[in-house]
Amino acid sequence: DTMPPVFRGTDDKGNPIGTNVTFWKAVKAGAKDKAGKPLWYKKGIQYWDGVDATDDGVLGGYGHVSSLDARENSEFLWDVMEEHLQEAMDCEEKLVSLDCGAGIGRVTGSFLIDHFDECDLVEPVAHFIGKAEETLGGESKRPDGHRCVNFFAEPLESFTPEPGRYDAVWIQWCVGHLTDEDFVAFFRRCAEGLKPGGMVFMKENNAKDGFVLDTDDSSLTRSHKYFMHLFEDQLGWEVVKHRLQKDFPKELFGVRMYALQPK
Repeated sequence: DTMPPVFRGTDDKGNPIGTNVTFWKAVKAGAKDKAGKPLWYKKGIQYWDGVDATDDGVLGGYGHVSSLDARENSEFLWDVMEEHLQEAMDCEEKLVSLDCGAGIGRVTGSFLIDHFDECDLVEPVAHFIGKAEETLGGESKRPDGHRCVNFFAEPLESFTPEPGRYDAVWIQWCVGHLTDEDFVAFFRRCAEGLKPGGMVFMKENNAKDGFVLDTDDSSLTRSHKYFMHLFEDQLGWEVVKHRLQKDFPKELFGVRMYALQPK
């Protein structure tokens, strides 16, 4: 049995903050709320509670990348799942997606709803999911009849998807808030939510190496190697495909899409 890899971290000012092992141990041992949950989570929610429920707000002033984001998401989804999606359409079976850390419903509204008959959204920040329901809820106004069905106001670290409901679970720009332990447990629960042939997708910033702590919003940007360790070593899943997003502003972290097959 080989020792698991160790990743070294820095904070957003470039100061070294130790390894992933010591970092998460400290979070676990650190301050807690009344329910015994690490304050790590509360700090994240408090940060987003103060952010405007707009594309620019949720994308930190980069609202203009939203259409590029949606376009490459669509290409990636079809590259990976074409057979499954096509078969469902040919048999007139309902395709269902779950958008995790859905914010104001940007990813669902600009991308998922074009490909899935029913879309569910889960998001812990109350005014974000409220805005999502306001803009995307109710009867479908689309010619294709696609609609958003469920708006779950719940944190990912406790959310459990309905078993066997989803063709695709899409997790974008939110897992930086999850501890490694909660990340692994959450992805396992997502796998339970899949139909046969369904897949889990994640799109996330990649640190160059190790990890970078964002001290403002209490989140961690993990490197590609760190994610691969979580997917392959911790979860024991297959990474079917991964791809870097093209054409994003150069000053941002690299952004990578992952298609995952639970085992």
